[in-house]
Amino acid sequence: MSEELKFPVIAHHRIIVNAAGRDDGKTVELFKGFELIEPVAVSNTSSGGKYVSFGLSVRLKDREEMARLDEKIKLVPGLKMVL
Repeated sequence: MSEELKFPVIAHHRIIVNAAGRDDGKTVELFKGFELIEPVAVSNTSSGGKYVSFGLSVRLKDREEMARLDEKIKLVPGLKMVL
């Protein structure tokens, strides 16, 4: 069974970056222009301090905006993984 997304949708992501390569200012700047549900901010640091995660919740109005968000996420400095 395949369900089609009904827009607008709220997308929640956890963006994990290498702590040494992170740039919080650039990360926040990348998501300006999107309707953020809450500000982009550090939400957790790994126990060894090697990784930092950011929470990202965005209201997306259509597939084009979803694709644009995907492209912006790929530009996050020090990106390791997205959940």
